[in-house]
Amino acid sequence: MRRSIAAFIGGFALLECSAEAQTREDILRCRDITDTARRLACYDAIELTGSPRSKYEAVDLAELKGFALSYRGHLVEVSGWIKPADDLMFLGVGEADENPIPVDFEAIGRRDLQTFLSACGEGCEATVQGRVRPLNFTTGIVADTLTAH
Repeated sequence: MRRSIAAFIGGFALLECSAEAQTREDILRCRDITDTARRLACYDAIELTGSPRSKYEAVDLAELKGFALSYRGHLVEVSGWIKPADDLMFLGVGEADENPIPVDFEAIGRRDLQTFLSACGEGCEATVQGRVRPLNFTTGIVADTLTAH
C-alpha cells in the first residue's frame, strides 16, 4: 500500500514538474489520467509555447542582400518589390532597385503561379518564402510560395 501511495505522489510530482513545456509526453501523460478534474488540471498546467513557429526565418531584404552568402541554404521569408521576367523573377527593395536578387519560381504550382501573376502583373509588393541558393552565378531564392500584397 505504501508503495502505491509513494508511486502516486511521485507520479503527481512528476506531472507538476513537467508542466513547464508543451511536449507530446506531457499531453500523453495527461490523457492517461482517469479522474476528470485531475486530467483537466494536468492539461491546464501545461504551458503553451505560443503560436507555432514558421520554418521560414523572416529576414529584411537589405540584410539578405548585404550578407547573402551567410544565408545560403537557409529557409527565409522576405518582402519587397518583385518583378516577373521570363525564367526568373527579381526581388528588390523598391521598384527602382538596380540590384534585385533573382527568384526561381519553378517549384510553385502552375495554378498558384498564375494566380500570383494575375495579381502582380508587371510588378508588385510581395512576400517570398523559399531557400537561399545559388542562381545565375549569384545568390537568389528558390521560392516555395509567392504572395502578392
